[in-house]
Amino acid sequence: MNGDSVLVLDAQGQNALAVVRSLGRKGLSVTAGGDTRFLPGMLSKYAEEAYVHPDPAADETAFVSHLESHLDERDYAAVFCVTDLSTAILSKHKERLEATGTEIGVEDWETYILPNDKGRFFALASGLDVPTPETHAPESLDEIADIDAAREGTVVVKPRRTTVLDEHGEGHTNRISGDNYVGPDEDLEERYRAIVEGNPALREQLPLVQEYVDGEEAVCTVGLADGNGLTAVFQHEKYRVFPPSGGVGSVRKGIREPRMRTYADWVVDALDWVGPVHVEFVRDGEEFYLIEVNGRYWGSTALTVNSGVDIPWLHYQQLVHGETTERPEGYRTDVKQRKLFYQDVLWLKNNFDRGNYGAIVPFVASFATTREENLDPSDPLPALGIVPRTVDMLRGIREGKSVY
Repeated sequence: MNGDSVLVLDAQGQNALAVVRSLGRKGLSVTAGGDTRFLPGMLSKYAEEAYVHPDPAADETAFVSHLESHLDERDYAAVFCVTDLSTAILSKHKERLEATGTEIGVEDWETYILPNDKGRFFALASGLDVPTPETHAPESLDEIADIDAAREGTVVVKPRRTTVLDEHGEGHTNRISGDNYVGPDEDLEERYRAIVEGNPALREQLPLVQEYVDGEEAVCTVGLADGNGLTAVFQHEKYRVFPPSGGVGSVRKGIREPRMRTYADWVVDALDWVGPVHVEFVRDGEEFYLIEVNGRYWGSTALTVNSGVDIPWLHYQQLVHGETTERPEGYRTDVKQRKLFYQDVLWLKNNFDRGNYGAIVPFVASFATTREENLDPSDPLPALGIVPRTVDMLRGIREGKSVY
């Protein structure tokens, strides 16, 4: 391979497929990586090769050693990843992996960990002129009763970190469900203790208790940062969401919100962030409340690219050439994009389960009004890797298993 070769990990992800397609269309030689074969990104016509590695969630050490050996053997210009877990692991071992002569497309660990520790992050954000929900970071369970007594509305019990690597090298993902939302007439202390006791990963670093902002659905500002704010920006909102309590957008569309853009710039600048970044807000009337920052590629990366802001290509230039030679000033807001598999399928099923059979109308209409996230007639094979996963997800829901 040559200097125009890149490795894109997490080939199971829709956002990884978007990165593969973006870089492949620019003429780069793309290898798609994952812990098994026949993943969507590997099946893309823009992936020239596939790289199979140990499961990073099962054994961090084995994964890093295998990846290091692979990078030593190949001449990649850069490595990209998209999941919380891979981003955390590559950041933690960035210096070791970059000793192979390959640029690793994640932030340094000390920078990465700040927005990914929500306790530290909201402490930082409180010093900015950006609206944030009232947030408590208890150091012991004894503090919960006082927090409960002082609150007036609904709160969210929020893990400080979405992804945690334990001492054995195993990765644990902490997801928020309906149980994490505690109404004003419910017993916060009882619910909080139940959440902590049910998840060993939360016992060493207790979850936050955060005010619930009762606004519209989450809106986001995403882009590429250079250490002094955002150099390329895209903003979007969710039209349909699964699960309804707050989850992944199954249909999204670009928007322009200058106030949110300003807030996002302030936050990203305060973090000294370099690379892709996703800043999420809740819109309440004309105001925007900061909810979280994710220092990685976002689920709607394909929408970002299709709307005119090719973040993967800009990121490649930043990593390999040390600068962003293209700085798009605008983007389209008329592109609606849909995740048919599997979010919109699950959205429809959820509505049917609740007796809302009228949901079939907007679901069917979207075939004519939206672009599909993964189903591209010019690159059809990734669907072969997506459909089996959708079937597994539906089977899991039918058996009462959590899919998040």
